[in-house]
Amino acid sequence: MNDDTEPEELAPLPYVPTQLDAELFPDDVAAWAVAVTPGSAVMTPLAAANPRRMSRAGLVDAVAAWDKHVAWALAVQDQYLAVLAEDPPVPTPAGELDKGWVREEVACALRLSFGHAANRLQVATELTGRLPDTHALQERGEITAHHSRSLAEATMSLDQVTVTKVEEAVLDKAPDQTLANFRRSLKRNLLRLAPQTAEQAHEKGMAERRVVRMPSEAGMSGIWMLLSDAGATTFMTAIDAQARRVTSDDPRTSDQRRADAAVQLAVDTLNGSSSGELPREHGMRPSIQVCVALSTLLGLDEQPGELAGSGPIPASVARRLAADPTGTWRRLVTDPMGKLIDYGRTTYRPPKDLADHVIARDRTCRFPHCQRSACRCDLDHEKPWQRKGKTCEPNLLSLCCRHHHLKHDAGWTPRRLDDGCIEWTSPTGHTYVEPPATYPIDHTTDPSACELVDGDGDPSPPPF
Repeated sequence: MNDDTEPEELAPLPYVPTQLDAELFPDDVAAWAVAVTPGSAVMTPLAAANPRRMSRAGLVDAVAAWDKHVAWALAVQDQYLAVLAEDPPVPTPAGELDKGWVREEVACALRLSFGHAANRLQVATELTGRLPDTHALQERGEITAHHSRSLAEATMSLDQVTVTKVEEAVLDKAPDQTLANFRRSLKRNLLRLAPQTAEQAHEKGMAERRVVRMPSEAGMSGIWMLLSDAGATTFMTAIDAQARRVTSDDPRTSDQRRADAAVQLAVDTLNGSSSGELPREHGMRPSIQVCVALSTLLGLDEQPGELAGSGPIPASVARRLAADPTGTWRRLVTDPMGKLIDYGRTTYRPPKDLADHVIARDRTCRFPHCQRSACRCDLDHEKPWQRKGKTCEPNLLSLCCRHHHLKHDAGWTPRRLDDGCIEWTSPTGHTYVEPPATYPIDHTTDPSACELVDGDGDPSPPPF
């Protein structure tokens, strides 16, 4: 090397704040973090900054910086999800994309519903495969995961050429758009680049029709329905007709009457008042389980009851439902250990005792996070019948059709623990524990634990 040659100037190393910087100058760290490309090196000083020592301007910078890093982290996670989806533990039959059982592993690991887990896998596959520019923009924190997910979900059914055209049309403005504006732009360009006839759109909508329950607070739930226009008109006509049956002294509003009318239609169906044959599961007519401690049933305490599919309900509501003479409600009474002692055999003609008890005990499918009602599940032998497994209460568990197949086809292994939990081991060796259904505990044998319901402090008479 010639001594006269000027040494090559080295590029300065990128500045990264220290722990001391984060403590002394949190506003500067926040301003730096929101301006640089997201990454693991940025998160350490940003996490060390104390928000209570920041100015309002610093707080805004920090919130925006964390939003960029959330987008980056989710984009990185999508890469892992996409690789998982590429290599299912069980070969996937043609036309049966959900039989790879990957979604169950993801749902258990991330504590997601199975539908949400399947959606995460699909979106990750789309973003890392057919929408690379969108994924890169999210990884740089320039758009949120909501923007990316909206684009991926909207273009899943399109061919690659059209997907690329839509992405190119909407992505330039996306970093400056709110999610609502981005979705409007996306919809406009989909209609322009991938036009569908009204009939095609209607067919797609009909394929997605559904009824969804959304639990709320204070013992209330919402019902959301996606119906055809004709179906929705039929439903509302029936509700309005029922709600118009009102007397002059009825204090209810029109909305309250419609809500009560919808419930009454369901009650009439369950009680056989409407036309048509009721479907039966395990020989049981459709029913609704309400769980109540004997001490609560007698009015000696105010323990919350448990309503199948909804969760805890006030004691007064549990008592009223347990006393319903129509037979729609299936009363479950518990003992001092929180175990079932009565599962409503007199309400309607019971099925076989053992099946009746297991269904009442489990309430839902015993695979982690599955909410399929036990009365719509298979009763599976934990130790197979072929290997001398007994048909007895400790060896039976409720499994929905999908998770029954998962146990036998995909190598998931359940094991009942002493406390009633079911420990599932996945093909990867990870374990997930599904706790048993909880029941209120009877306090009739421990009067000191009972809270009298009478306002004057005197024992109240039993409600029945």
